[in-house]
Amino acid sequence: MDSINPAKKRKAAPGASDHPPQPGDNDDPDAVVPPNFSLADLNRLIDQRVEDLKAETLALTSRVDGLQRENEGLILRCESLERSVQVLKREGNWDYLAPYIPRSHWIEQGRDEEDAEEAKNLIQSIKDNTYGLRSDDGDGVEISCETFVPSDRVLTPHWKQLANAIQLSERFRTLNFYNVQLDEHTLQRIERSVRQKGIVEFYLDSNQFRGGEGVRFAIDVLKSNRTVDRFSLSENSFHTTEDACNLVDAVLEHPSISEVSFKSSFREGITTYSPVKRLFCGFGTDTLLDIYLSFNGIKTNGDRCIPDFLSANPPLERLILWGNQLTDDDALNIAVALQSNTYLGYLDLENNALTEEGKRTMYHQAMFGISPSDLSTLQLVYEANLNSVSGANHTCQIWGIGGLKTFMNNGDNSAKWNRGRKLFCLLAQRHRDDRNMTQLESEFSQDGMGLVPHVLACINSYACMNSYATHDKAKCHLSLLFELARDWKTPEMYQLHTAQVFRHSLSSSK
Repeated sequence: MDSINPAKKRKAAPGASDHPPQPGDNDDPDAVVPPNFSLADLNRLIDQRVEDLKAETLALTSRVDGLQRENEGLILRCESLERSVQVLKREGNWDYLAPYIPRSHWIEQGRDEEDAEEAKNLIQSIKDNTYGLRSDDGDGVEISCETFVPSDRVLTPHWKQLANAIQLSERFRTLNFYNVQLDEHTLQRIERSVRQKGIVEFYLDSNQFRGGEGVRFAIDVLKSNRTVDRFSLSENSFHTTEDACNLVDAVLEHPSISEVSFKSSFREGITTYSPVKRLFCGFGTDTLLDIYLSFNGIKTNGDRCIPDFLSANPPLERLILWGNQLTDDDALNIAVALQSNTYLGYLDLENNALTEEGKRTMYHQAMFGISPSDLSTLQLVYEANLNSVSGANHTCQIWGIGGLKTFMNNGDNSAKWNRGRKLFCLLAQRHRDDRNMTQLESEFSQDGMGLVPHVLACINSYACMNSYATHDKAKCHLSLLFELARDWKTPEMYQLHTAQVFRHSLSSSK
């Protein structure tokens, strides 16, 4: 008797479905496809299984990456503990043993009395920070000088004392070096000691690094301290464009940084706009809330990465572009972008290459939604269309564009409050000019009748918020409210309300 093919048995099995299985219904890779399964169905099944495998692979890759980061953190922690043990073994009963540096040392190097005094103050600052960390009274390292102090080999024993104290500290909040130069060897020593210390604030300002050692130090500290929330490398010129871009990448890759400052750091010796574009076009900006880019001579040359970034409505709350070379076109592009941005609360454009006309155009576009073409046809801002004003930006306070201060967004108030104030002022001025009705008729179609109560509420709310208003202002509020209620389609509004109530009652009775 001939043997029966197992596939034929499955085909003839009672209860077999006449419909081909849908992609994803059967995850068994050894399952036999029914003969009536079309090529299109087979392709869909294959595509579905490929997508499922991609998702599984992505999840596994993410898990592996997470484990690698955890492993790297544990390795760094173990290395830190090992170095701490070594420090303790060497020291025994610790004492600050760095040698005294006589004042004559600085004078012999051609420094003046003020320089010698500042060097003395630097040594005292290092000593105070060291004792603070050793006694657990210090919450960080803050070395700051009133005037710049260059690096000197004679300072090495003192920096070593500070590095050892940092190494033995469990955690500290701040690492700040201002107006003092550290050589490469000292930076490496300190970097090893600050690993896994939970640093929250990290500042390198006015250090005049001789090469790329400052950037390497900053990147390494950020990699080993994933808790940093505020980072600054300001008044420190980058020596190559690559260094600048690498540091920007380290900031964007960092999981916690919310405030970053590169004040006066992108100016000399590099292609200034490259790191700026990297910052606004890179991935990882979702944690940034404050960006400071003052005094960098930024020229976009028509590129739109900054307005494109703002139009995507990132969580950024403060952007400082003071003292750059942004033009009228840049300002207008930013103003248009702000119409779709609800997070940015402060933008500083002081001392850029804006003309008075450019400032005026940006002001009207950002605050009132009035485009340059519409602005050319208006004699007064009060002639602006209410729909345009309603769609303008009501959250961002902009410095550096002038304009009527009464109409600038107030950062202490909500967007709703700023919007209501603008609308009310426009309606009030129209009321004084006796032309409210004609403009409202053109601005609100029959379909817009439902907006009438909101306009009236705007008047009432603003009047209530201005409880300090003078008697004349109070009369204006009431007079405006009366005019709109009397002349602006009150019967139609009542009919609309009645119809809505009737429809609601019908739906409730079903």
